Amino acid sequence: MKRVLLALLFLAGLAAPTAQAGLDIDFGAAVRIGDDHDLFLSVSARYFDEDRRSIDRVALHYRNPDDFAVALFLARRSGNSYDVIHRMRTTGLSWWDISVRLGMPVDVWFVPVRRDPGPPYGKAYGHWKHHKRNRNHAVVLTDVDARNLVAVRMLHEYYGVSVDVAMQWRSSGRDVRVLVSEEYGKRHGHKHTAAVKHPGKSKGKGHKGGKPRR
Repeated sequence: MKRVLLALLFLAGLAAPTAQAGLDIDFGAAVRIGDDHDLFLSVSARYFDEDRRSIDRVALHYRNPDDFAVALFLARRSGNSYDVIHRMRTTGLSWWDISVRLGMPVDVWFVPVRRDPGPPYGKAYGHWKHHKRNRNHAVVLTDVDARNLVAVRMLHEYYGVSVDVAMQWRSSGRDVRVLVSEEYGKRHGHKHTAAVKHPGKSKGKGHKGGKPRR
């Protein structure tokens, strides 16, 4: 009986997807070759398990792909609609303030790491570390922190790379759309370029309709 149980556990382990498996697929003709914006929207729809048309509609509100990713992240994690997130953002609230008002726990922002990360993550992870030891320790994330943390999580979970690798990619200063597109091109052999084919959608560091605090 014990041998049978061990055999079943072994087979179950083979069948179960690993944490590093990732969600990456080849979209083929469904994505316009060379169009990083279209590719990023398709990846976002798959990662956040959302209809592509809904993703396209949300993208109209954010010129910065990093802010777009954070908006999707907050909506998904809080269970609120994208419209609710957008309305809160246009009032000038930071991403952190929005998450607090939505009642989101601090831990949702962070992916566990084996070592203390360096810049630009060290300060945020340091506060989180103290918070885990003492829940009364206040944690406040800047918009830059929020963008970095969501980008790292997305790259880590979508492509199944280690957190360290995702952080290294992000530390180059490139936005999440460029990073997603470049890695997709490496994996699937498509010649996606870092230059986005939609002028105006990648420029600017803010979002449409508000002046968030930094």
